Amino acid sequence: MNREEIIQKLLQENKEFRYHYEKHHELDAEIDKLEKHHPMTHELEMEIERLKRERLYHKDMIEYLIQEYMKAHA
Repeated sequence: MNREEIIQKLLQENKEFRYHYEKHHELDAEIDKLEKHHPMTHELEMEIERLKRERLYHKDMIEYLIQEYMKAHA
């Protein structure tokens, strides 16, 4: 099973994975929107950095759950 197939299986069967996956994509869209804002204020830069840290957390959780699935089904 390749990585994309594992992701699709986890999206269907694992609520925790689906939550982190959807949250990561929501944050990605929000960050893209905010980065296009002009003029850029210090507060906006700080908010973008906070959102990027949160997005990274969800990305790490996605990767962790993929790795756990791969170990369990090796």
